[in-house]
Amino acid sequence: MNHQATPDQTIDSPATQDFSRTRSTQTKKKSRVSPAFAGAVMGAIAGRFLPKLSPFSGAVIGIMSAKMYQKHQSKHR
Repeated sequence: MNHQATPDQTIDSPATQDFSRTRSTQTKKKSRVSPAFAGAVMGAIAGRFLPKLSPFSGAVIGIMSAKMYQKHQSKHR
């Protein structure tokens, strides 16, 4: 048996698209929820289920991490 590729198999199909560029060029929608509030909610939920963390301290940690992430993102733009 001969396992060589035919010329039809080696040519890329023109129908395939590169979606990596289309995702990066799309404009992102602004969220209605602030990052600090989202971090507080996620931290409170995590604090509810983690035995060493209360919901209040989880919310505080979530707010601080959201603010730090926000500053990190603004530096790299």
